[in-house]
Amino acid sequence: MLDDLLLFVEVARRGSFAKAAEALALSAPTLSKRLGTLEARLGYSLMIRSARGVLLTSHGHTVYDKVSTQLLALDAQCTELLNPQVRAFHLLCPQNLINGPLYSVVESFQRAYPDLTLHIEPDNTNVLLSQKRFDVIIRVGTLQDSSCFHTRVGQIGVKCVVSALAGEISTLFMPFKAEQIPDSASWRSLLARFDQVSYVGDITLARQMVSSGLGAAILPMTEVAQLDQPFHYLGEWQHMRPVYALWANTRKPPAMVQIFVDQLKSFCASSKVLQGELCEGSKDLK
Repeated sequence: MLDDLLLFVEVARRGSFAKAAEALALSAPTLSKRLGTLEARLGYSLMIRSARGVLLTSHGHTVYDKVSTQLLALDAQCTELLNPQVRAFHLLCPQNLINGPLYSVVESFQRAYPDLTLHIEPDNTNVLLSQKRFDVIIRVGTLQDSSCFHTRVGQIGVKCVVSALAGEISTLFMPFKAEQIPDSASWRSLLARFDQVSYVGDITLARQMVSSGLGAAILPMTEVAQLDQPFHYLGEWQHMRPVYALWANTRKPPAMVQIFVDQLKSFCASSKVLQGELCEGSKDLK
């Protein structure tokens, strides 16, 4: 009934079936039939049709005055829902990436949309995503939550790294949990080289351990690229960690999400370390 009342309002404000039908993308017979059904349901006539247009009856004037303002406002609000104006954008991303290679993506996105309020949370924890507010999540490694749609945007190589200036090394610093590293003969061989393995809960901190000569570390190339001194790779082991962009609810991302993901893909495609290439270091130490 609300839809038919809106049709009545549109005819009344234009004073013509033909003009209203054109504006509403309906045929004139369909519009006339819908209004006839409305009048039958109400039990009284709303308008008088003539060759020169339409005239509202007394009942028609009463109905128009009572519902037109609210119905037109509601219709405008419904139209806005089809193309909502996005005022905020929430991004979850690993801290070492957002402070490092992906900062330029965020910077260019913010410059392109200066009126957009950007909320960034450094994060790569595998919590239930339903507990987080986000438009886009950047994740590295195996995805633990299948509730979101995603696309792969790149990959990052991981190897064991030691400073070329370090002396005898007996400690391996691990910024990854054991379950994040696939078991293999080359991995077990690498672990056997060290007297102790220390877990470090931050990748950037593990890089600083290497720079200080405190030991070797398992580092992604995004961190290796930031080492400020010569380094060696230890052993033959290496691992590739995929990089994903995730979003919620619909297979096709919302417009602003699609723009950000496209910029992210373009940047990753042009970055060697985000395409899985190894940084140039000294000769591997077997």
